[in-house]
Amino acid sequence: MIVLPTVLSIGWNPFYGNKEKAVELHIMHSYPKNFYGALVDFTVLGYIRPELNYTTKEALIKDIQTDIDIGLKTLNTPEYEKYKAEIA
Repeated sequence: MIVLPTVLSIGWNPFYGNKEKAVELHIMHSYPKNFYGALVDFTVLGYIRPELNYTTKEALIKDIQTDIDIGLKTLNTPEYEKYKAEIA
């Protein structure tokens, strides 16, 4: 099993007008191709911010990058490193 840092969104994604609640994972790893539809296991270890609506795609992307920065910084603390050892 490979354990990779991930941030995710759970909600309706109002910017895109989704009609169904969804979980969208952003795995912080570079892959050579997309794997949409693949089955993955994940564990929610924290909360960063509420779901927001945006007036521009650029503002949404900026907040996602902030989420990634916060997620990486938080997941690299000793308190969270233990989860990587327990899962692997």
